[in-house]
Amino acid sequence: MLHRCLALLLLPALAAADPSPAWKLDELTAVNGAKYQGIVLDETATGVRFRVVRRPPGRPTVTLTTFFQKKEVVEIRKVSDAEREAVKQKLAELDPKGTGERKRMDALELKPIAWLGRADAAKQYDSDQFTIASSASEEVTRRAAVRLEQIFTAYSRFLPPRQTPAADRTLTILLAPDKEEYAKLLGPTTGAILNPAVYDRKNNRIICGIDLRRLGQDLSAAQMHNVQQEAALDKYEADVRQLYKDSRADRDRFLATVSEQRGKIRAVEKANDAKFDETTQQLFALLYHESFHAYAANFVYPPRSAEDVKAGKGTGDLPRWLNEGLAQIFETAILDAGELRVGHADRERLLRAKEMRTKGGLLPMAELVRSGGEAFLTVHANQKATANRTYMTCWAVAFYMVFDRQLLGSKEFDAYLVAVNSGGDPAKALEALVGKNLSIFDAELTNYIDRLRPDGSVSPPK
Repeated sequence: MLHRCLALLLLPALAAADPSPAWKLDELTAVNGAKYQGIVLDETATGVRFRVVRRPPGRPTVTLTTFFQKKEVVEIRKVSDAEREAVKQKLAELDPKGTGERKRMDALELKPIAWLGRADAAKQYDSDQFTIASSASEEVTRRAAVRLEQIFTAYSRFLPPRQTPAADRTLTILLAPDKEEYAKLLGPTTGAILNPAVYDRKNNRIICGIDLRRLGQDLSAAQMHNVQQEAALDKYEADVRQLYKDSRADRDRFLATVSEQRGKIRAVEKANDAKFDETTQQLFALLYHESFHAYAANFVYPPRSAEDVKAGKGTGDLPRWLNEGLAQIFETAILDAGELRVGHADRERLLRAKEMRTKGGLLPMAELVRSGGEAFLTVHANQKATANRTYMTCWAVAFYMVFDRQLLGSKEFDAYLVAVNSGGDPAKALEALVGKNLSIFDAELTNYIDRLRPDGSVSPPK
């Protein structure tokens, strides 16, 4: 159950569009040509900690704090210290108590839509990069929309968008609040789907469904209680200020009680947020995972026929093993101080990857790059061990390529995709990308995983 106290704080809405003049931001240009606007937080000999700031017109501000290694950066165009401090102050004003997610949620514009034949039975939010629709409670829908805005910002940090889908190919995300509605959304032709989320490439939509009705009901009830109790608390504070306007000592004494109550409110809201995160952990892991597949296909590496790739009409899409590895990295994003944090090594996966060294090791890359779709299925019990080893290797090599080798988005990586998607030998293509025999690359990957820490740092070689 969600926690309650005498009053639950409902924060005022965050203005979706700042009417003030455009913020003056630092601009970082990466080696892959991508440009990021935001503020430089600090610089060291190894790189720069940078807070990316996205301010889409008419929508809440989204930020992402990330670290660029020195070798990733071409140049940084900086604003003055005073201008940078002004931006920091504006961001602080948007989130004065670390409750930015709530304020972003309140700022979203939702519109009623038809759902499974029922008029106005769901709510929809339109982003620049996706549309999400759901018949779950408004609270759940708003949180999902805000976090999807954040995770798409994280995707663009590591794989900058290269194209915009056609207007009639908008990525749609459908969030069902129970298994019954999920089955109806999938339709009778889809067959038995074991996973509670699926990316339908043909129709460019993600369908996700887990049991959310009870959670939605509890959240809605708590939210209504918030409104009622906050109104009572505001009236009490106003009465105190009026009644004791000539007696500072008495006024301060009663206002101290109000301040204490507000502290309890923040503690209760924090507990409610923790309960929400615990209950919806699977939901957001699924959304982040499937959304990555959709982001890559829509904005960075759209599928192309071998003939089109050979004709220079694009690189084609990511190979299955790397697509799955990258999706696993993003599915474990952590919400931290109102931002999603990506770049840590998921503790459970890392432990299992290390343990595999005594159980046959990770899958050799020469075998992984030639594996077909059956290697990623877990329909039958006897396939589970193979699939787990496959997925663990995908995660490990994707993490290595992104955070250590930094190969994604480079010209060399594009050449690799062209070679693979035009019918070339996948093993030879990967050897050309990494610059060495795959057996040597396997050994380097194992050594890297052995030294990798959960926070994403790497211990010195022994």
